[in-house]
Amino acid sequence: MKLPQSVQEPEKKDFLVALMLTILALAAYVRTLAPDILYSDSAEFQCLAYTLGVTHSTGYPIYLFLGRLLGFLPINSPAWRISLLSAVCAAVTVGGVYLLARYFTSSQIGAALGGATLGISYTFWSQAVIAEVYTPGMALLVAVLLLLFRWQTEPGKHNLSLLAAALLAGIGLGVHASIWLVAPPAIALILWTLWWQHASRSEWFRSLSAGFLGAIVGLAIFLAAFLISDRLNPPTSFIRTTLEPSRVFWNLQPDDFDSPFKRLKMTVFSAQWGGALFPEDDDFSFKKELEIFSDRLAKIEFPPLVLGLALVGLMVMLITHPLRGTFYPLDFLLSAFLLLNYRVEDKNIFYLSLYIPLAVAAGTGMGFVLNWVHRYVEPVPGRGYQLLYLLTVLFFVTMVVQPTAATRWRAIRDGVANFVTEDYPFPVKNLKEPRLVAQMHLAGMADNAVFVLDWRALFATAYLAHVERGMTNTLFLEAMPSGNDGKVAATLVAELKGYLQEGRPIFTNQKYPGLEENFRLLPASGNLYKLSLRK
Repeated sequence: MKLPQSVQEPEKKDFLVALMLTILALAAYVRTLAPDILYSDSAEFQCLAYTLGVTHSTGYPIYLFLGRLLGFLPINSPAWRISLLSAVCAAVTVGGVYLLARYFTSSQIGAALGGATLGISYTFWSQAVIAEVYTPGMALLVAVLLLLFRWQTEPGKHNLSLLAAALLAGIGLGVHASIWLVAPPAIALILWTLWWQHASRSEWFRSLSAGFLGAIVGLAIFLAAFLISDRLNPPTSFIRTTLEPSRVFWNLQPDDFDSPFKRLKMTVFSAQWGGALFPEDDDFSFKKELEIFSDRLAKIEFPPLVLGLALVGLMVMLITHPLRGTFYPLDFLLSAFLLLNYRVEDKNIFYLSLYIPLAVAAGTGMGFVLNWVHRYVEPVPGRGYQLLYLLTVLFFVTMVVQPTAATRWRAIRDGVANFVTEDYPFPVKNLKEPRLVAQMHLAGMADNAVFVLDWRALFATAYLAHVERGMTNTLFLEAMPSGNDGKVAATLVAELKGYLQEGRPIFTNQKYPGLEENFRLLPASGNLYKLSLRK
């Protein structure tokens, strides 16, 4: 039984258009891809994709295994290959947004401009060129939505699509947990669709069973991937570099690390960042966060007129396809509410999942206007109507591309995303810096050395040691992780004393508070200090 409103689905030729958009986006991202080792989280992913083990919350085991597969490519450096995963997934997301928009508009040009709107946006591009989990998470989210909408067109016929959507959502927990923010509106769409169509009991059972089975299998795959990573437990695992050495900061006891399921719990539910959601802080204001988000949206991410057309598109989606049209505002509002109440330093990156419904709505809005223009200028005699329509298309292309054209073209010309200003993971002004810093730290070091470093330099150095040089006995410990009380943890101090008693050399890149109280710090090579026990 079909839905009572007309149902728009992508046609076969739309997949060719999506493929073309994907290839164009991939060419731009690969041209501006980070060429080598990065810093902080990106370096952690570049390192652990090869050594495996558990990363910072939420562990990201599926992402690491995907990165490891891509790491077998015999091109460029191993670090570059992990960044390539972000570029591939970002390009797939751009093509996927086009297909999603085609569910709401018959205008291929409007849908393509929706994909381009996302593809050239600041934060999206900045994450497409470094080793990070956000664009892989967005690619999975787009795939889930496409499968969900395919099921929704004819539920009784496409239950395999629903099973696949739920399967990818379950697996997605191992790529980025934000994919599960789509679960409540997705469940609402499934139930609403079945109710709207007066589905029989058997249809309800088959559809819900497909969704439930897919989610269970997906979560089982995620669990298996985590247990494998946890079992490997290399020295570069986040549990060994940060959580265990500084466990006192999060009130963790030694027996909290006794079993893989305890380690799973502390990773997925984030022992380190557990208080970041709905923080009990007088300085935190939801209203202020909303103002910052709105300001960023209009001044950095998207042209204001594009956002206005996204509102037009949303109205079109709600009127022409009320079932799946309602899905997007529900998804956006729920995700925005939780993310706005989440307090982390790089919060702007977490908003990326919100940009998918915005881009789809913008593409729908532009498609609506283009169809309206085409309908009303078609009676114009001769080829005048074609010229008027072409002028409208050029106006929208200019509106989408012009605000960022100069900076994006310069980035493609120079081969580096030099419009990016946040250089914490990606020093665009000195692309060789992370490798030079790592080389300086490791110069002349024995394989049994222990390094106490800040998060930014920690995994850049660990990557060079473990992945490229095979120094698998070298240990790396984070000096003052987030959640510290102003000095190095007492548990870390005790661990360092044990290493010194074993005769292992220990080096640090700063005189961190708490170290000089317990150790002598003498200058060493590579701008490091060497620790020794006080008598």
